[in-house]
Amino acid sequence: MTSRPPRRADAQRNYERLLVAAETVLNTHGAGASLDDIAKAAGVGNATLYRHFATREKLIEAVYDQRIRTLCDVAGKQAASEEPGKALLGWLREVVAHITESRVLGEAFMAAYEGPADVEPPQIAAWHRAVREAAAPLLAAAQDTGAIRPDLGVVEMMALTTAVARAGNPAQAGGFLDLLLEGIIPRREN
Repeated sequence: MTSRPPRRADAQRNYERLLVAAETVLNTHGAGASLDDIAKAAGVGNATLYRHFATREKLIEAVYDQRIRTLCDVAGKQAASEEPGKALLGWLREVVAHITESRVLGEAFMAAYEGPADVEPPQIAAWHRAVREAAAPLLAAAQDTGAIRPDLGVVEMMALTTAVARAGNPAQAGGFLDLLLEGIIPRREN
């Protein structure tokens, strides 16, 4: 994930307003949403938008990067406030919500990506790595307490969770996750 240089307070406010507006406008109008509409929704001029984001791809990348940072932060908060099994399961629900709510944004990022079609964009690889790194301590702690099967790896867990979130329509994702969770929680012998 990219780090940002420090900004003046007004520039930081404009940056944050642009991110919020971009996510809203992109989710409403899709990958082809007008950058002018995004600037207008943020209450800034086009020059301000382009000063912060030279290209559509950079704007979409920044919005998605913020979403990934938030998702990873939630993992740490869950770990600190819940018992390990509940923390992991709660975070997996957050992951499913993130994926279902980010479908249009992800499509917009890929539509704006100008690299080779057969290569995963480096930023997507970085986001996947950050999510796996956030998931690993949650999974290990849940496995240590016996709340989750010991033979489940982070890569497998995230692949299954992602597949669940993308299967069918977003309204079905929660039910699909419940079925997945039945398979990763060890059965207690009576």
